[in-house]
Amino acid sequence: MHPDLSSAVPAPRAVGRPRARLSPGPPGPATVSAEAAARALGVRQNELETAVGLGLLATTEGTGEPGERPKVPASEIRRLLPSVDQPDGLRAQVATTGARDGAALLGITEERFAKLARLGLLTPVRCHLNRYHCVVWRYLADELRAVRRHQAPHLTGQLPPPLRQLLATGDDARPRTWRRRVLAQRLGRAGTTWERAAAVAALLPRSHTAALLTPDEQRSLDAARPRPLFARARSATAERALEPLARALPGPETEQYAAEFAELLDEARTAPRPPHRVPRLRRPAGRLRRPTPTRPPQSPGPGSTGPARTHGQDQARQAPSCQERSSRSLA
Repeated sequence: MHPDLSSAVPAPRAVGRPRARLSPGPPGPATVSAEAAARALGVRQNELETAVGLGLLATTEGTGEPGERPKVPASEIRRLLPSVDQPDGLRAQVATTGARDGAALLGITEERFAKLARLGLLTPVRCHLNRYHCVVWRYLADELRAVRRHQAPHLTGQLPPPLRQLLATGDDARPRTWRRRVLAQRLGRAGTTWERAAAVAALLPRSHTAALLTPDEQRSLDAARPRPLFARARSATAERALEPLARALPGPETEQYAAEFAELLDEARTAPRPPHRVPRLRRPAGRLRRPTPTRPPQSPGPGSTGPARTHGQDQARQAPSCQERSSRSLA
């Protein structure tokens, strides 16, 4: 292991357009678009999305009209702007890395990194399609540094037999761990029980929830459903390829979310029905903070909530069919 790999994290590329200035002169709009907020903070659009998901940046939810996109309060930009480029500032907290640089950051091979990720021991924060239409996973550099600092197990040496057996099945836990992360972020932003129930329902096929709902309850759930953080235009090919990643697979994962949804639905039925959405501020979880580190790699034990062992179809059903061109495309 290298003595210090913090410098292995690639510096963020400069944003193409100059950073906007928030003038102390005449007051401007109370909120700005996601694009304007990204320019003002000097970050990329996907970095801004990551900041919202991590609870580092507040947004206004809007009225729920189709196609409406959240806005960013100008006060949030003023709050974050002075510390964006600090060592523990916004840019450092949302920096992500792929498999190649992530492996270098941990001081391990790309093959080892891919194995840990497939086992669900490293949790992706984002994904996209590359030019070969393969899913590429991104990881928080800050979390990988935390894993290395804590000398997490399984970074070196032979993997235990149970983990080797799990790898031999072809199981890929990355989609599942990413969905769980997205759900945790949505639950953290949910303000009502209906919104929490809707966050879980978004991971399930509609057929799994519709049978439990009256028409009025279905409308309430639809009104509370989470919307994309910042909807961005994607090609039809990308949309078709990535959409299945947002749904739980049949089997233990779906059963777990269905049970969670049923519990939340019982609780929501005792609460007031959500009215038509009105603009409100989505507060972050607190002041600028460091993200919660990925849990250290460990062997799944009895009762573990780690990777399910019956989902060998993850890769076949949820990722585009493509040949791995090198070890760096394994994660």
